[in-house]
Amino acid sequence: MCLSWSRLSWSTVASALLLMFLASAPANPKPATPHAEKPLKQPKQPKSVRTPIDEFMRMSPEERQKALNRLPPDQRSRLQERLQRFNQLPDEQQQTLRSMYDRLNQLPPERQQAVRRSMNQFSKQPPDRRQAMRQELRSLAPLAPQDREARMASPEFREKFSEKEHGIIRDMSELLATR
Repeated sequence: MCLSWSRLSWSTVASALLLMFLASAPANPKPATPHAEKPLKQPKQPKSVRTPIDEFMRMSPEERQKALNRLPPDQRSRLQERLQRFNQLPDEQQQTLRSMYDRLNQLPPERQQAVRRSMNQFSKQPPDRRQAMRQELRSLAPLAPQDREARMASPEFREKFSEKEHGIIRDMSELLATR
């Protein structure tokens, strides 16, 4: 199924890119090159599975720029920065993030909305709290769903995170691979 970029919701694309960077923070990101636009890496998915991100990556640099030019300047700048950061990630991290995005799209619409709200709340948290939540999500990732639930119900977890943070982590943990 091929998607039409012009009909895509920019909030969906922005949410997907935000999700990509919530789960991953490279220790030593490559410096940005301000001059030449580096072509984006193509996803390694079956051709029948196409997400808005896949469609965007398949565009020529001119088509991408035309699509980006339709955004307000501040949103365009943030999206370009996220795309550049995504392209700098190792292939394995890119695939993990694509899988998380796919899991988001498989949720019922009301859960997708809740997860997106939590992602937005996450991005508004102070850097130290985002880092603590990011670390917790990484520690939850290898756990089976029932073990994740037990961890989130533990006194240690409840002491470490506020109710708001608890909700953010709970919602975002839905995107972790099922073990």
